[in-house]
Amino acid sequence: MGEPRERHYEQKVMSAEDAVRAFAPSGSKVFIGGLDVARHALEALLQRVLAGEVEGIELHGNMTNGDLGLDRLAVPEGRFRYRSFFNGANERAGMRAGSATYVPLHLSNTERYLASVRPDVAIVPMTPPDEHGRCNIGPLGFTPAGLRHARAIVAQINPCLPAVNGTAHDYHVSELAAVVEHAEPLAPVAPAACAPEELKIAEHIVDRVRDGACIQLGIGGLANAVGQGLRSKRHLGVHSEMFPDVMAELQREGVIDNSRKTHLPGVSVAGFAVGTPQLHAFIERNPAVIFEPYERVNDFDMIRANDDMVSVNSAIAVDLTGQVCAESFGSRQYSGTGGQVDYVRGAAASKGGMSFVALTSRACTSAGPVSKIVPTLAPGSVVTTLRTDVHLVCTEYGCVDLRFCDIPTRAKRLISIAHPDARDELACEARALGLLY
Repeated sequence: MGEPRERHYEQKVMSAEDAVRAFAPSGSKVFIGGLDVARHALEALLQRVLAGEVEGIELHGNMTNGDLGLDRLAVPEGRFRYRSFFNGANERAGMRAGSATYVPLHLSNTERYLASVRPDVAIVPMTPPDEHGRCNIGPLGFTPAGLRHARAIVAQINPCLPAVNGTAHDYHVSELAAVVEHAEPLAPVAPAACAPEELKIAEHIVDRVRDGACIQLGIGGLANAVGQGLRSKRHLGVHSEMFPDVMAELQREGVIDNSRKTHLPGVSVAGFAVGTPQLHAFIERNPAVIFEPYERVNDFDMIRANDDMVSVNSAIAVDLTGQVCAESFGSRQYSGTGGQVDYVRGAAASKGGMSFVALTSRACTSAGPVSKIVPTLAPGSVVTTLRTDVHLVCTEYGCVDLRFCDIPTRAKRLISIAHPDARDELACEARALGLLY
């Protein structure tokens, strides 16, 4: 930075305690983003909540990394609430303690959601300013929308955060209300191990993927298995809310070159990245990878604009009519809707596109293995993807197309990919429910 910008920056540096005292008083709506949040600054705010120094504090964010101590914030609703639209371990702990609640939301609607919230302050991590005085928000999903609608921005300057290319990712120090300097290593997330069943599911999916397809993958062993299987393909493109390690590997190897994309060719387009230090190094100011706000990367028209769009999403259970639960165990909220529906619909509308809902045929429980293909969803289960939207459903036993099928055909096809030990009982239940005759 030049001397004038340096002075401008230094004038805004303060401790986390002073920053939250000045910009997050009682009654504040606070945008915190997601994943690698400004934990040091947020801990200072939460300490004030615990001490009873502030009340009416409302956080808005999702799936935060690191322990925020939300399970210890069992305080009255009038003092504190964290409203999350996608749950991770922190959010689930907060919900158990009564300090967090869940907001059902498609990621494509984050801009409209935050416009309605109108945060008083955003407390988010940023990179140190470059020579032009610009800080970068890193590969963090919906942060641009939160900053756009916040009345003030408190940046925790974290040199561990990679700077990335994309829309609305650079903020000049003059746009910041306060700066808190504190380095926090990013939470490393190693690629999940792939179970044998997941590798088999990946085979069914990869067999259907054409060279030149545009790919969306999520997180977990199944997504990793699909990614590893795509090594046999050529000229793949990426338009995906998440950019995991396996996509970086495929791009390094030339499997992903984005040469055949019909929308934003030449670059991988993603909303966020979470993974290993190797992933962070790959995306840092990489001109071949750009990060876009969720309202763009999850936009229906942007998704379907790529021909041969392939969406792969996981599920907790699928009923015999094709309803998909991907976010709750009965009425207990586990994760969130996220971008599943955005990509299910966008990929299915793409020219030559395919939308896969993938799940292993059984889950292991304390009571023994249970089928994930079920006659009806458990009471209270969230229907994430409607049966009217579902396209292809895959287990380790095969892949079936449900689009435009009547109910008996759907039931028969889904039973055919259930675990063999569950098929007779499923058929009997289907007849009892009037789904089969």
